[in-house]
Amino acid sequence: MGLSTSLNTAISGLHTTQIGIGVVSQNVANADKAGYVRRTVSSSDTYSNGTVGTSSTNVQRLLDQVVQRQLWQEASGAGYTATRAGVLSNLDQLYGAPGSSTALDSIYSGFTSALQALQNDPASYTNRTAVLDAATQLANRLNDLSDGVQTLRTQAEGGLANAVTQVNELLGALTTINARIVSGNNDGSTADLRDQRDLIVAELSNYIDLRTSEDGRGSLTIVTGAGAQIFDGRPAVTFAFDERPALGPESLWSPLAGQRGVGTITLTDNSGNTIDAIANKSFRSGEIAAFIELRDRTLVQAQAQLDEIAAQLSSALSDREVAGTAVTAGAATGFDVDLTGLQSGNAVTLDYKVTPGGATQRFTFVRVESGAALPLPASASGDANNRVVGIDFSGGPASVAAQIQAAIGGGFTVSNAGSTLRIVDDGAGGTRDVVGLSARPTQTSLSSAGGSAELPFFVDAGAGNSAYTGSFEGGSQALGYASRIVVNPGLIADRSRLVVFSTAPATAQGDSTRPKLLLERLNQSQRAFTNTTSLDGSTATTTGTVSSFVQRVVASTGQVVEAARRLDEGQQVALASVQSRFQESSQVNVDQELSTLIELQTAYAANARIISTVKELLDVLLRV
Repeated sequence: MGLSTSLNTAISGLHTTQIGIGVVSQNVANADKAGYVRRTVSSSDTYSNGTVGTSSTNVQRLLDQVVQRQLWQEASGAGYTATRAGVLSNLDQLYGAPGSSTALDSIYSGFTSALQALQNDPASYTNRTAVLDAATQLANRLNDLSDGVQTLRTQAEGGLANAVTQVNELLGALTTINARIVSGNNDGSTADLRDQRDLIVAELSNYIDLRTSEDGRGSLTIVTGAGAQIFDGRPAVTFAFDERPALGPESLWSPLAGQRGVGTITLTDNSGNTIDAIANKSFRSGEIAAFIELRDRTLVQAQAQLDEIAAQLSSALSDREVAGTAVTAGAATGFDVDLTGLQSGNAVTLDYKVTPGGATQRFTFVRVESGAALPLPASASGDANNRVVGIDFSGGPASVAAQIQAAIGGGFTVSNAGSTLRIVDDGAGGTRDVVGLSARPTQTSLSSAGGSAELPFFVDAGAGNSAYTGSFEGGSQALGYASRIVVNPGLIADRSRLVVFSTAPATAQGDSTRPKLLLERLNQSQRAFTNTTSLDGSTATTTGTVSSFVQRVVASTGQVVEAARRLDEGQQVALASVQSRFQESSQVNVDQELSTLIELQTAYAANARIISTVKELLDVLLRV
């Protein structure tokens, strides 16, 4: 090897070690910097015409890309679970600890206890006052809970708006950094840019579940978990959200823009094509998915549970049970039932049995005042054995009978005599037998001549303090009823109506009939609860007392909150585990760097010694 070759080799080695020392110095200086990935120097040697040298020296980031992608996936999951757990924790605080003085179950128990005291001493003015005070407190609590749920939904709406803004800004920031990476050299500055890009992607993963890939130029591509491409060197879509300022119980999501009461997220590509990302289920994890689920499902169900409590509380105290009278028509048997007093939203139920040995089936016919209210919303439907049908009463009794006949089909005969409806079977064996027919009209006055003990104890403040009937005119009366339920002002004005319910003959001031009935309706009467409440994750219609339903709602809310908390705790553990694995390969170890620095200093000294020796030899040659 000639002196010039040795000199070139030493200079090349010196240059490589200088770069290495600089990288080590950078590693140590940024050991505690968030998002910094450890660097190392890689070089390739060449041999040409008897000369050994270094062809290239690259700065490489030491990370496991598989673990990094897993880290981003777990971060999306953590964003989802943390957001959901946080909002549900606020819901739990809103409801209060079960058994506490402000909890719904405690306030409800106070109302039933006051009724019990009134039953024991119905003539007591103090007991009557206590009943109305407890009822007012219960109605106010339902109002407050409903308002609180809608506040949480409005906050979720705002969370979606903020998330969409952040996503657009992050995609814009990615564009600039990605372009610099593609156009740059593979050196320390490019490594810094890649760190910055990874930090942006990590932040983006908190909002959206995503997958990434990188081409040979180093350009990044991002698609959502559902497969929608959102970045390809530049933003592939623009996110938009039409935020609504304040949500109410009727503010529900719909794929139809004209029926939608909340904002939706749209993705517009560079060609101007727009899709509804929520309708296409583009978000499966991350904060955005959590806010969508909370706003459109979880909190809507919470509102439905409160509305069901309010509706059942009102109906249990105001609806009369009108049993059918058994009749025969030749071989056919069935029942007559008087529809007098049936209000919009009140129901007529037909029970029949397929023989022999069949289960009892039911038709529920709901009164509506015009065809505009038909068909009934899906929330009115019961279980598989209960078919709910809206019947337009505007055409009179004969039209009602004809509509019911069309609904139940052959095997039955439906007729009417004035307001009396008759339904009989075909009289044949082994077909279908009518086993029950009843109506449930709502008592709309506080008392009447020879009237029943039911009364409109709670009324709808949004409908002029009228009795709750479950009407579907202009939408379901049950929707948002918890925010409108109030104690009947007539009761507050005349507290004797808690006891006096008949004017001819007049009810005695000490009669316990009405307080006893009210208490039995709450604690003993079995009622059917709609499938919109989704108690315990079930969508089936359930039966029970109003009191048991209140307890179930309180218990199920606590269970949902606890499940969300545990899910978040598990997800945070999973995220921490992946973070630990990622840091093992990418985090700077100062001791390791110092060891590497010693090796580089030794190599630097060796190369410097070669240069010094070559210089001495050249000096000798020049003096010869």
